[in-house]
Amino acid sequence: MLFTKVALAAFSMGSALAAPATHQPQARALEVLTVATTTVTTVQKSVQGELANLEKLAVSVNVNTTALIPQIEHSLLTIVGEVNKIVGSVTPLVTQAVPQLVEEELQNVPNLLNGVLSIASGVESTVQKVVDNVGQDVLKAVKPELQLVLHTVEPIAKPVINFALSAVGQTVGPVVDEIHSLVGDLQNILSGLLAPVTGLLSKIL
Repeated sequence: MLFTKVALAAFSMGSALAAPATHQPQARALEVLTVATTTVTTVQKSVQGELANLEKLAVSVNVNTTALIPQIEHSLLTIVGEVNKIVGSVTPLVTQAVPQLVEEELQNVPNLLNGVLSIASGVESTVQKVVDNVGQDVLKAVKPELQLVLHTVEPIAKPVINFALSAVGQTVGPVVDEIHSLVGDLQNILSGLLAPVTGLLSKIL
């Protein structure tokens, strides 16, 4: 009888310890999602400030070419450095199997998508203004930095898109609808930046 009680107690304790294991993939996914969202939000603010500065430089008529080129180069490289800070946070989103999350667990995904979308659309519109407004001599000089900026968007956007779609799976609900809409918007931005013929990048190659 004593052996039976001890065995049952041991079994119950083992079950209690083992039970959380079934939730570990979800817990890990949510942890990585939180870190990625926090990083994107922080970087987004820095990038927005630098994009505003770059836009002012692009339409400036009071700065001569000799002074303008290094300022634009510096601004572009600053943006590249900031965006690259995100890569290490979003890559873990897709380096392991992504469990399907329920709607309550998906609440942070739109925040992450919105942050990346804001950065991507800001880069697109600002680079377009640089291309449209600076002289050909300036454009030729800063072309490598412009290309570099455009190429930084995809490495942060694709992992986020893949994670979002995998996490949603077959889940339904308003949050899921919002996620699908934001994914579509982000995919459109990527296409607008990198399409071989019609993309913004092709205009400055």
